[in-house]
Amino acid sequence: MIQPLLPDSRVLICRPEPSASELAKVLQSVGAECEVLPTLLIKPLELNAQARQKVIDIDQYDHVIVVSQHAATLGLSVIDEYWPQFPINQSWFAIGRKTSNVLKPANLELIEPNKDLSSEALLKISELKDVKNKKILILKGKEGRNKLELELSARGATVDTIELYERICPIYSSAELEASLVTFNPNYIVALSGETLLNLIKLSQSANIDLHNKALILSSERVANIAREHGLNLIYIANNLMPMDIIRCIAKARKAIH
Repeated sequence: MIQPLLPDSRVLICRPEPSASELAKVLQSVGAECEVLPTLLIKPLELNAQARQKVIDIDQYDHVIVVSQHAATLGLSVIDEYWPQFPINQSWFAIGRKTSNVLKPANLELIEPNKDLSSEALLKISELKDVKNKKILILKGKEGRNKLELELSARGATVDTIELYERICPIYSSAELEASLVTFNPNYIVALSGETLLNLIKLSQSANIDLHNKALILSSERVANIAREHGLNLIYIANNLMPMDIIRCIAKARKAIH
């Protein structure tokens, strides 16, 4: 009989849905006990006239960069309102495989990541090195990181953005937070973005719950620095955002802690 990889591991997943439940299912299949407590909600935005004009003119862009699966889902939906067939002769770039998987059925000229790229990693790929005089459209969430815009503009591109959704902190009662963070008593908490982690910290503080003895499974050094700034030092960084990488990271944390 194959031994489960993560026996006796209680994992709280703070990703937005549906990612939280999808990850929970995979972790449960390797022996972990999971609960989800999304600390980030995705709320679609009503597009203004200026944003809609960019959609109408989408064929004038050389490249379209889609930063998340939520931007992909909402972006395809709004483009579909104006374009019965997607314009051709454009390169589309996806940050993350989930984003890529949403875009694939549209039969776009998609530059697919072979792993979950960050903005920094995307900027290193050859197709985006020389973008002087190119027009680039970025589909993103409201007040998301502007690393791509700044760097591509610095390289000589004209960069436009469409904000398709906003990320908001959900409201939980003290009893709900107590149930997830104290009663369930997770050994590991998965928080794969800076905002997810900041909202978790804010919510736990509102219910006077201490996170210092929880091992945090994080996505990058940038997010780890946020944890450290709040005095949280039980930190493990996953190599990638794929479920197997999360599993390996939790297994590494188990080994270090036990």
